[in-house]
Amino acid sequence: MIVCTTSDISNEIIKKVIEETGCKVVQKKIQMLKSSEKYETKYLLTYGNFDDEVNAEELEQLPNLKWIHVLSSGTEQLPQSVIKDRDILVTSSKGIHAIPISEYVLGAILHFAKRITEFRKLQDQMSWSYTQEMFEVYGKTLGILGTGSIGSDIAEKAKVFGMNVIGVNRSGRRPAEFDQVYKIDQLKEMVPLCDYICCILPSTKETIHLIGQEIISLMKDQVIFINVGRGDLVIEEDLLKALKAGKIGGAALDVFKEEPLKTGHPFWSMENVLVTPHASARTKMYMNRAINLFLDNYKCYQKRQLDNMVNKVTFN
Repeated sequence: MIVCTTSDISNEIIKKVIEETGCKVVQKKIQMLKSSEKYETKYLLTYGNFDDEVNAEELEQLPNLKWIHVLSSGTEQLPQSVIKDRDILVTSSKGIHAIPISEYVLGAILHFAKRITEFRKLQDQMSWSYTQEMFEVYGKTLGILGTGSIGSDIAEKAKVFGMNVIGVNRSGRRPAEFDQVYKIDQLKEMVPLCDYICCILPSTKETIHLIGQEIISLMKDQVIFINVGRGDLVIEEDLLKALKAGKIGGAALDVFKEEPLKTGHPFWSMENVLVTPHASARTKMYMNRAINLFLDNYKCYQKRQLDNMVNKVTFN
């Protein structure tokens, strides 16, 4: 039996899962399952975080659970000790976010370059004014922290606009979409070169609070900062100060240290900040891609071809 803990999956997609797996599918939170359903559960579809959190106590109630498929790219939120002790297979939906997030990032770049907020104000005032000037992104440098599938898709789209694209990763290996790539320990050399900086790194010991006062001080004045990675990559207090001082000209923030972002937080009311509620990947195609990935993996799982499954996660 497959248990889906989120209501985001439509009845149409549930029907597709039933048809292609031959399994019974129950769409409930774990604590709402009947005892018999908990016993029957072999596969779990979940985001595993926020209002769809799955904890160790709940997993202990599923004695026959064999596999968790996470409907997002991040898996650090799962109760790792229980998963390791029981040798539960975990896969993620890494890679499905590239199209929508890359579109979001390019949209954010153009939002600031074309001064959308300022021109909207003029429209509200019915003011035919030449006081505002737009900027071109052609020839500007975009720095992307993270060069995986999402970063490469952003880079490819940015090149269409004639941007110079540089990246940061652990190895320094340069994917074809990038003009130049730095190792993460060379970040101080990279950030002064950038007119736009986009962060898409995962949350790890190496990346938590990576962007703080020291790195911000090395950025170009009026740089545009975009974060679609993880909220804890940035020291928000330092980012806030830089935005107020104008060191950072604008920020598009889709992720935050604490989510949901608290009512009254300064980010909400800042004219040079675009706030979105962790929504950069959420389109109508999102769940189709996540479930198709699960179904492809399910075919391999049933044939015992585990080596052919994609996005398998190993916890250290």
